[in-house]
Amino acid sequence: MFVGHDATRSFVTGEFDHYTEELSDVSSLTDTELQQLLTWREFYDKTYPYRGKAVGRYFDQFGQETAYYRHVLDRAAKAEETKNAGTTYPSCNVEWKKETGTRVWCTNRSGDGVERQWTGLPRKVVSSGNDDDDDQPRSVQFCACVPEDVSDTQYVAFAGCEASAVSCIIPDQD
Repeated sequence: MFVGHDATRSFVTGEFDHYTEELSDVSSLTDTELQQLLTWREFYDKTYPYRGKAVGRYFDQFGQETAYYRHVLDRAAKAEETKNAGTTYPSCNVEWKKETGTRVWCTNRSGDGVERQWTGLPRKVVSSGNDDDDDQPRSVQFCACVPEDVSDTQYVAFAGCEASAVSCIIPDQD
């Protein structure tokens, strides 16, 4: 299936039955899926000897990257930035109880367990835009303990939680 053909999308979608030209088009994949696709490329680069580039959607007849390929790389880089956005600060402690829902809180040992001089405030990590590039804020699925003086808009207080609270209850949504 892959010899002499570009079936790039198959590495993410699992479409291995029949080759079609559309299998080289990854524009419908999310930024995160594109990042996963590049992980496959890294695996193949390390595992197999280099034999050249297939002329088409990603490389021209001179082996140069196409604008399409550069766009794919940009989107994958954006996914990597989003993934790493929350690693600047330690993750919150989290517990769930049927009666109250989810509680997030920060201590001076939250996240990695290493003692810090500051406690931090629980904040939802968000990024501008989403995988479809519509520039609407998108909640990332984790909480970070952020120092009080941080004003970066990517860290948002949870709804119904005081801005200065070190512990917040986030009711479950039905």
